Amino acid sequence: MELASPTFASSRDRIRPTLRGDLRRAIPDAVAALILAGVVFAIQIARVRAGVDPALLEMPSMRQSGGVWPYSLSQAFGWAALLWSWLTILLGVSLPIFGWRGRPRIRQIAEQLHRSTSLTVVGLMIVHAILLVWDRMGDTLVTVFVPWTTSYVPGLFPQTIGILSFYLAVLLGLSFYVRDRIGLRTWQLLHRYFIPAVYILAVWHTFLYGSDLHAHNAIWGLLWLLQLPLIGAFVMRWCSAVW
Repeated sequence: MELASPTFASSRDRIRPTLRGDLRRAIPDAVAALILAGVVFAIQIARVRAGVDPALLEMPSMRQSGGVWPYSLSQAFGWAALLWSWLTILLGVSLPIFGWRGRPRIRQIAEQLHRSTSLTVVGLMIVHAILLVWDRMGDTLVTVFVPWTTSYVPGLFPQTIGILSFYLAVLLGLSFYVRDRIGLRTWQLLHRYFIPAVYILAVWHTFLYGSDLHAHNAIWGLLWLLQLPLIGAFVMRWCSAVW
């Protein structure tokens, strides 16, 4: 999501972030995401036990099959992945703003967080998908990782765009570490136009497939409100470029 600036080009050349190093730095970030997923899971299970969980109401057979727990855990990781992708996009859009306003230290911290959160997002998405194999609703490793393969017709399109979002997240997240090979200009174009597509597909997948959102409740409204900071960051970035 970032644009190169002369101030930071030389700094990046000296530091040369590596995938191994960023994975190590992402550990606190990943721990925070796991804590969030745990909190969401606890809320989901509390609603299951109270008999008010939307997913259980839509798919009551999960209770008899024992698939409620993995499905609820998958939902929890899905929500954590969506929030972390939101944070990743927000950080990425804000990077040039920090540079143009002469805040190199803040930008450096935000840049590192941008990389670590993107790696965490990929991990969360993998767990979110794999857990569906154990929900006893017919998913397999093929249906959760190969587009257009699920036998659940209403979920065919939502699941497909979620899978596409995952593959784009992996591709673009790892592209940072090979940008010297693919060229800085190509890498910038990929991030400028395709990273937003990853997030848009993930949000679209959530709105279409998220049982918590079908009633257009407070969670539905909150998810829409979360998009306002992203819009504001895009506007600030555009204004900074123009001025």
